[in-house]
Parts: sequence; C-alpha cells; structure tokens
Amino acid sequence: MRQLLVECSDPGLVISLAEELENVLRHIDFDRARALQSQLGALARELGPEVERAWSGFRLELPGDGGYPPIFGNREGMKQDEKPLKKLLAQAAERGLGRFELGRTLLLSQGGPEPETREQYISDLADGIRWDRWEEPGISPMSTDLPKAMAEHRAQLAEEYAGEVLRERARWPEVGQRWVRDTAQRVEKALQEVNTRAAAVMEYELARLEPASVEPAERVRWAALAVRLSVEFEKWCAAAEEPLPYLYQRAALFYHLWTACQGFGQARPFMEQRFLALIEQAKSLYTADGAAALQHIYDELHRSPWDRLPGLWAAEDENEAAEDNPDEGPDLAV
Repeated sequence: MRQLLVECSDPGLVISLAEELENVLRHIDFDRARALQSQLGALARELGPEVERAWSGFRLELPGDGGYPPIFGNREGMKQDEKPLKKLLAQAAERGLGRFELGRTLLLSQGGPEPETREQYISDLADGIRWDRWEEPGISPMSTDLPKAMAEHRAQLAEEYAGEVLRERARWPEVGQRWVRDTAQRVEKALQEVNTRAAAVMEYELARLEPASVEPAERVRWAALAVRLSVEFEKWCAAAEEPLPYLYQRAALFYHLWTACQGFGQARPFMEQRFLALIEQAKSLYTADGAAALQHIYDELHRSPWDRLPGLWAAEDENEAAEDNPDEGPDLAV
C-alpha cells in the first residue's frame, strides 16, 4: 500500500497553522492566509539563505490526507529542509505570526491553479468542516450507523426469519437456476417481514426514548435513524445538536444526516431550514469565506451526481456535433 501511495502521489512537506477550525473560520480568510504566506517568506529571507531556500516552493495547498486551511505545501520539500524550516516556525511563533506545525505527506493534491484560488480555499474549508474530528464532545460526525440496540435487534430478526429460510432451502432437492430463483424469492419475502418488524420497533423506540438519557455519540445514530424513517426527527436532531459547541459542527451534523437519508423523506424540509439558519448565523460569526464554505456544503447537497461531471456534457456535445456533421473530418494538426 505504501508503495502505491508513493507511486500515485506527490510526497512533500506541509506547514499547517496549529489553530482550531473554529478560529480559522472566524479569523482567517483567503486574504489573511496569503498574508501569512508573505510574512513567512519575508521572515525566511531575514533568517538567511538556508532558511529562504528551504521555504521556497511552499504555497497554499491542502494535502489529500486531511487537514484544513491554511496549509502550505511543497512537493519538492526534502528531509534536509526540516531543520531550517523548524527554525523558521520557531521564530514565527516567537514574533506572534502564529504557531505552525511541520509535517510530511504522500498525498498532496495534484493539479489545479497555482497559487490556490479563493474558490479552492473555500472548498478546502468546506472539506475541513465535513470531515473534522470532534474530539471535545467525543462524537464522530460519521457515526450514522444504526443504534447498537436496533442493529442487534434486526440481526436477531434476520437470523430468525431469513436464516431459517436459508437453512431449509439449503437442503431442498432442487438444483440449478430454478432453485436459486425460488430461494431468492423466499428470502426476499422473509427480509420484508424482518424490515416490517424491525421498523415498528425502531419507531416505537424513537418515540419512547428520552434523548437526555442517551450518550451524545449515540444521539447522532438515533437522529440518523429518525431522518431515515421520517419519524421523531425534530426531537432527535435537536438532541444531536445540543452538545456541539461550534456552529460549523452543527452544519457538519446536518450534512451527515442528509447523506444518511440521501436527501429523501419528510425530514428534508426541516434539515434544509435548519442548515439555512446556520448559514445566516455564520454570516455574523465567521469570515465571508467561512460562511461561504457552509453555503458550499449546502449547495453540494442539492447537486445531482450528474452535475459534478461537467466534462461529460461537453464530451457529449462534441459527439453530437460530429454526428450532425459527418462530412466534416476531424481537425487534425499538421
């Protein structure tokens, strides 16, 4: 696997600002990030040729293996550059530019405009919001699996109903495609019964349970189940939001809940309304780029998979044009 990463990526060095994402969203927009880059460059020149050479080549760039802006990457960075770079970062901290961390990566993004554009910076912030780890409340926003009790209950039902059918059919004298078809039909009927019984219990538990008695991480799972079933979702979404200290975490929560139900069901209007309210709050709390990152996430949720393939339509248009003009040969360069 490591060999594959080396062959398919650009190894290099990264310098990241050691700030919480909340502080970045509040205070560091694209212009401020570029100003930090210029200030680090000026400090590197002041510290001498060795430090200046080590810093040269760094630009705003988010590595593919995680993190959030502002991060400066250098694909040409070498191990011998680490010592002068550490000197640079120590001086930056001492002079009040900020506390920076130096690291290595095998997954710096390939391609794209250089230097990074504001649109890329906003997109990188959006990625950081979606995939940030929430260590303080002990919640992973991606924990949208079934609540443990419901997963165990459905597994028990599946074993009872579908398992019995499979064991019976395994001993059936028929063979060939007819046996496969008949068995699949019986298993499907059994799974429909499992689904009906499991959903009834899930709906009952969603109504019965008091969120205050449920751990924060488990509340996210119950909220995901609620939006999937379109039952008690306002109650459980509010409960999942309650322990989250930062606005961007609440936006990320609704991103993952939306993904859990694929944007379908009766919970969709509620989640849209809640997300838009968070964007409005962000406009007075975050930088314009920070608020735009939340808007970017919201817009992405409303895009179809086909909208993410702009090159596909261009290729189809070219093919249609060629079909409409069969006598015109390709434009070949001589």
